[in-house]
Amino acid sequence: MITSDFCYLPLYRVPVIPMKSVIRAASLVAPLLWTALAHAQFDQPVDRRAVLDFLSNEQAKPVVLVNHTEADDIYRLLIMEIAAQEGKTDMAAETAMALARDRNMPRMAKRAMHLYLATSQSQAAAEAARLWSKLAPGDEEAIAATLALSASNGDTAGIVKALRKRIAEAGNKDRALYQAAAVVARMKDKQEALDVFTEVIDNNGDTLSVAHLLLADLAAQAGNPVVAWEAARKSLALGPDSDAAAERVLQYGVTINHDLAMSLGRKFIEAHPNIRRVRLLYISQLVDDRQFESALADLKRMRKTFPEDFDLLYLEAQVNYQAKRYKTARARLNEFLEVQGQRRQALPDAETNAQGQSTDARLLFAQIDEDEGKYRDAIAQLDKIDEVAALPQIRMKQAALYGKLGQLNKALALLAEIRTETRDDKVIVELATAQVLAAAGRTDRAITHLVQADKALPDSPAIKYDLAMLYERQGKIVEMETLLRRVIAIKPDSPDAYNALGYVFADLNINLDQAQMLLDKAVQLAPDNPFILDSMGWLQFRLGNDALAGQYLENAFELSPQADIAAHLAEVYWSTGDKKRARAMLKQGWQLDKENQTLKETLKRLGVRLK
Repeated sequence: MITSDFCYLPLYRVPVIPMKSVIRAASLVAPLLWTALAHAQFDQPVDRRAVLDFLSNEQAKPVVLVNHTEADDIYRLLIMEIAAQEGKTDMAAETAMALARDRNMPRMAKRAMHLYLATSQSQAAAEAARLWSKLAPGDEEAIAATLALSASNGDTAGIVKALRKRIAEAGNKDRALYQAAAVVARMKDKQEALDVFTEVIDNNGDTLSVAHLLLADLAAQAGNPVVAWEAARKSLALGPDSDAAAERVLQYGVTINHDLAMSLGRKFIEAHPNIRRVRLLYISQLVDDRQFESALADLKRMRKTFPEDFDLLYLEAQVNYQAKRYKTARARLNEFLEVQGQRRQALPDAETNAQGQSTDARLLFAQIDEDEGKYRDAIAQLDKIDEVAALPQIRMKQAALYGKLGQLNKALALLAEIRTETRDDKVIVELATAQVLAAAGRTDRAITHLVQADKALPDSPAIKYDLAMLYERQGKIVEMETLLRRVIAIKPDSPDAYNALGYVFADLNINLDQAQMLLDKAVQLAPDNPFILDSMGWLQFRLGNDALAGQYLENAFELSPQADIAAHLAEVYWSTGDKKRARAMLKQGWQLDKENQTLKETLKRLGVRLK
């Protein structure tokens, strides 16, 4: 399944209820926050030795000469400093290393390490760190630097022993565990990092909640969700008051044992009603499960617990919007806007986020109007936004709405007025213009426009991709394939072009061997993308692998209930003789989007009528 022909880019800071995708993202960034978490949890200064405070040449303090410095040393120090200032970092690093060896100067070894790191010479930096440790055997910072660089270079010999010793001798075990995790997290092989940390904490801190919390994060990074879930559960069991452990249980548990993870999350919330983030994560999952009643009930309880937390009004509006309770969503948005208006009257916009939050509320208001077909009301809502940074996108959205009203000239005029200061701005406006033209049925004009844009911005994969989708709409498969292969050449690590080309081949029942290779790559790059899983499921159906097709499509529909996916899954059920299940799935798709073209074609082909 191709995600969409065109798509407006939302304001990046618009708050949304974090669903599964955000939960997965949180698991990926969690290790980067370990040092900060240690600071927050233990109310002690962050030990920067845990993560290496690498400095640039400009940030590094100049070397201070002392009375016993010899003339030759002064000369070499000057050579080093001048070389560093002139960007001759290799020469500066080599000079620093020579001084460190010749004069047993640990500070010079440290400087050499920073200089080598500035030029991405990790092996040489590790050698400098080892020299630093040798010259300053009791220096904790030198030891941490040596361990971290050894880990990042894949040299694990001695790391386990050293980290076990640091934890065993530490007065603050939790903090030492955070530092150890920060060291192994630098390893390129994430499974090896997980194995190393598991060995480090074996009978050496594994009775502490923090050890298993960190183990859960490392397991998630290594792509081992079962271990991540088990470690999160152990962390919460050892630390029943740990909000971080409760978060991990929800983050890592819902895909492994959904009911148990939610039960543990609910139990924690009942015992700790003031932990806001855990409650929001729990509500996020309820929304993702489409349990809107429960989510709204929890939000109302949260508003009683946090009566001054007006952001909850906006979140409640979002949940009501997703539940298609537009009247209630509008009521919450009006309350939220009133609060933000009072804040803007009390303080300048530069001192609060009230203006941005008002923008977010107006955008959601406009979206509700658009969903109800009230395009002029949506335009009027957008006109009330006065945040300068948001105006280009607002104008693009208004242009799309004018296009839906049939006022194509007005739409194009709005787009032409947008000032584009960067290349990315230009690309976005070109894509928006083509979208408006295509939505108005002017596909030929949209293609002509993107052809010209492609000539002006030949290195833009986004323009080539959208142009390819327009060609596909017209049945020009050769032109589409040529452009998508160019996109792959420009951006080989992006799954979109692989998915689009593979799906089109599968849908047309052609080049299925190529489709398999393309979609294998897409799945490799984005294994949890529901649209890619849908494409792979549809391909397997074309290949006659009904059981495998069903697995892919069921996973895709669970991740993102879409009418297209429902239609494909229903076709698989129908072909295996399970017509009752097929009709039920078609009805689900129809309830999601009655106008979906793929669903309509499937209903017609199978001869199914829905009421």
